[in-house]
Amino acid sequence: MVMVSERLFALAVSWLAVQARAAENEGLKFSPSNEEDARIVETFGKDFLWGSATAAYQVEGAWNEGGRQKSIWDVFSQTSGRTYDNETGNVADDFYHRYADDIQTLRSHGFNAFRYSISWSRIFPLGAGGQRAANPVGVEFYKNVTRNLLENDITPILTLFHWDLPEDLDWLDPKVVTEYLKYVDFVFETFPEVKHWTTFNEPWTFCSQGYESGTSAPGRVSSYEKFSCGHHVLLAHSQAVELYREKYLAKNQGTIGIVLNYDWTFPLNASDPLDLKAVQCSTDFALGWWADPVHFGDYPACMKERLGDHLPKFTEQEKALLKGSVIGPYLMNTYGARYTTWDPSQLEGHRPSFTDLSGNLIGPQADSPWLHVVPVGIRKHLEYVNQRYKPDGIIVTENGCDVPNEDSMPLEQALKDSFRGNFFRSYLAEAAKAVRESGVPLKGYIAWSLLDNFEWSDGYAKRFGLTYVNYTTQQRYPKASANWFRDMIAAGRFPPAHGAEHPSTVWV
Repeated sequence: MVMVSERLFALAVSWLAVQARAAENEGLKFSPSNEEDARIVETFGKDFLWGSATAAYQVEGAWNEGGRQKSIWDVFSQTSGRTYDNETGNVADDFYHRYADDIQTLRSHGFNAFRYSISWSRIFPLGAGGQRAANPVGVEFYKNVTRNLLENDITPILTLFHWDLPEDLDWLDPKVVTEYLKYVDFVFETFPEVKHWTTFNEPWTFCSQGYESGTSAPGRVSSYEKFSCGHHVLLAHSQAVELYREKYLAKNQGTIGIVLNYDWTFPLNASDPLDLKAVQCSTDFALGWWADPVHFGDYPACMKERLGDHLPKFTEQEKALLKGSVIGPYLMNTYGARYTTWDPSQLEGHRPSFTDLSGNLIGPQADSPWLHVVPVGIRKHLEYVNQRYKPDGIIVTENGCDVPNEDSMPLEQALKDSFRGNFFRSYLAEAAKAVRESGVPLKGYIAWSLLDNFEWSDGYAKRFGLTYVNYTTQQRYPKASANWFRDMIAAGRFPPAHGAEHPSTVWV
């Protein structure tokens, strides 16, 4: 077994022991005498952004109300066999009707920021004449949500696209870029009160799962279509940032970026140069695919080498527009970690694994088979982003986990979510190390997710929420992990007093 595997296995055993001890109690509780809790409070100051997140299709419901057009996720989930137990987002958490109470839940958890998304098909749908136009009912809904947040001193972070593309559009069609620009121009103009924007959430996920594996909408299976999807997403992103820079930045003084996901990857054999190469290719194909064009203007080396003519090319003008297409912090989602080894027979040049050379798991498995708890992964991810892209700041825009078998637990047991609480505590402690020991400019952390919700092709079988949702009654119940956040944030006196300046001012 290589040295890195031994260290990770030891960390996993240690984490399991902590989790097991906590499970004997009434759920994890914040304690200033706990070394990790103390490190978190000492590291993240009063201007730190603490938040939680949702996404439109996962929580809103009301799929056929108020003039909303169908999205590709309506079509996909309403097609038999596409999701777990054929479940859909038709009702979800009914956030469309319950947003005011849910914002109060967010506030009761101690958070001072909320990341949410706009449904393109709700606010700017295709009309009867074949033209997209503003939907006043949809505008009113998002205006009400945003106003409610601001009245409660909660900073809105608004995502323009979180996977729910209008049903008549396709990321393989170049015209989607033009349509996206019309949509975001309308939204920027309509919501000047919003200062913090994200153009896309996790393009790696919706391009790879939507156009390679077919496990997400629109459900296509192909070896190379995902790269056309990604190319159009990057063009749309760069043009949206340029639009904001030229037309809205001076008067709104906001930020805008793209949310990129990556789970840190370790070499299966750290002494093998080919496995080190495999790690770089893994990073290039998952993270560099997006971050390199946004920061440097073009795709990374391993993608060009492995894909050749299958990788679309940018014009010189497009490269210039892409380079530096971010205003404000780098935005990142991260969950687990994995190993990988060099395998030239694979399209991307490497073969990932969750076990080391001795067959040991890289970390305890959450409920989702793709998510293993490896706290050091967030630190490695933060340090890599800081070293390679040198951003002015970084926001972790999603981090969280589902608890094994939570959906089948009695409510009382599910609320004592020590597994999730230990996840947040250990990941934030590692993030604090990245700040203190490596100088990473971490400005905020947003937990996924505020509510249990519709988890895409997994339906309602997986629960990531800080708040338990009974999908029959729509009753909400705070979990122990939510109370841990509440007490930890209060211990640092992070939330501003009513009427105080929003902490998001530290971003720019």
